[in-house]
Amino acid sequence: MNRRDFLKGMAVAGAASVAGRLDMVPALGAPKKAHAASGRNKLVFISDLHMNVDGSYSWLVKHAPDLAQFLGDLNKRDDVAELIILGDLLDDWVCPVADTPQTFSDVLSANYNNGVVPALQEVCHNKEIDVTYVTGNHDMLSFKTENKDVIFGTFPEMHIISDSPGLGAYTKDDVIWAEHGHRYTLFNAPDTWSRQGGHLPMGYSISRFAASKSLAEGRAFTTPEVLDLFFNSPSQVQQYLDEAGYDEAVGGVIDDALIIAVFNAIDLWSGHGPFSRFNMDHLDGFTKDPMVEEIAFMYDKIFSDWPDRQNIVSHYEALFNELGHLNSAANLLFNMPERIEDRYPFTPRIILFGHTHKAAFQYHSNDVETIYVNTGTWIDRQPNMTWAEIEIADGTTGQRDYTVSLWFYNEQTPRHSHTISVQGEKEEYVPRHR
Repeated sequence: MNRRDFLKGMAVAGAASVAGRLDMVPALGAPKKAHAASGRNKLVFISDLHMNVDGSYSWLVKHAPDLAQFLGDLNKRDDVAELIILGDLLDDWVCPVADTPQTFSDVLSANYNNGVVPALQEVCHNKEIDVTYVTGNHDMLSFKTENKDVIFGTFPEMHIISDSPGLGAYTKDDVIWAEHGHRYTLFNAPDTWSRQGGHLPMGYSISRFAASKSLAEGRAFTTPEVLDLFFNSPSQVQQYLDEAGYDEAVGGVIDDALIIAVFNAIDLWSGHGPFSRFNMDHLDGFTKDPMVEEIAFMYDKIFSDWPDRQNIVSHYEALFNELGHLNSAANLLFNMPERIEDRYPFTPRIILFGHTHKAAFQYHSNDVETIYVNTGTWIDRQPNMTWAEIEIADGTTGQRDYTVSLWFYNEQTPRHSHTISVQGEKEEYVPRHR
């Protein structure tokens, strides 16, 4: 199939979904007992693929063939029951400030010829492997009907977990909790407070600054590395502000003023100024293209207002989570204090996040054993392409064993692996099915 035929088929499938008034989430079917009998007892978790359009600012170019190969190899395996994609599958954030934002259709069509979309389609077509997609921040607007139409039109067998305002989580056995992780971060959690009817947070604008700089320099800058650069270099922030005539003084106190100072410095670093306009093309309810200065004013209370928006992590933790591994958020959920119990259906023993682009594995041998894994990323800027696997097996004494491992591409064994056992009634393992 050539690219034109692919696009035509995608459009027809999307139109059929709309006409049928489908909710874009495939209905759950009868459990496939053959999975357990055939030994398919592994869950594979990947995240942060960041499929984007072709461009010097795109984060997934060189690693696209490796990703396609990984998906092809996974499709041939006889032990995989489910592939779970923990967010940032698609990326409609990384786009230069002056350019028209790409659509999900643009992104999918651009990743057809590099082999990624066809390889993922083949996995979705495999009746022995379920495929679940959980939204991230760079594909936050996947909860909108028109975007679900496009995703489901391309991957009609995929189970989509994406709900307004741009969150979702995967659970299994009241043991496993998996989500992208942007819920716990200051710049990338859905923002429905700063602009009426909006969802896109400050991180969206920073990603577009990074794309503009990438276009100018001919190399890709990612949002995490830009945030690391500026928050670790207050003198550099001050230099950009001084050169532009700002009278802001960057101090050592973390507050709203510091956040906006960093935002303005990143804007200047990217080659723009306060009166530059973001080309929004009415995305996310924007009725006009906003100036950088308007965006800065929009988020001028982002730090101080955070405690009123959620009571899961503090505003300090939300900022540190942007610059770290999200392990503090995982530890919080393992402990599940009373103040957040109503937010979660159970206290997890195994937690998986993505978002940070930093693979991590932490085993805690406390009174209750727990494991936290960050699945890492597949983008070019990270040399290691990583994923996690969980093998589930029933023991002989009524417990269920969960072997969690962190894998690096082109390595024959996992770098980290540990098994925890959960006591309970013995039942046949059956993965969730569409």
